[in-house]
Amino acid sequence: MRLKNILILVCFVVFVFKAAAQPFSYVYIQGDKTTPFYVKLDGKMLPRYGKNYCIISELKPGPVNMEILFQQHEFPREKFTLQVPENGSRGFLLDKRGSGFALYDLETKKYLMPGNQEK
Repeated sequence: MRLKNILILVCFVVFVFKAAAQPFSYVYIQGDKTTPFYVKLDGKMLPRYGKNYCIISELKPGPVNMEILFQQHEFPREKFTLQVPENGSRGFLLDKRGSGFALYDLETKKYLMPGNQEK
């Protein structure tokens, strides 16, 4: 009976440490001061804590589909596929490009255009 209790305790401790060590990443999107936006991630509207920025946390590594929506439908929605890094972060600036918007990747210094495909 005592051995069984010790085995259960060891399994519980291993489970707790494994759950606490889950690798999550986050994505930060900064807009300009005049164009409020919302973010919809994989079909789910995210809460908005600020008009001109969004922090999307606890993301698992891999591709995510997101939409940028604008307050009072001032501009058409833009769809993007982002590659979330493993246990890290990505930062973007939402930039008006022509008649639409693109995401400027602060790390790679390249634009991610709407309607892009997973790479």
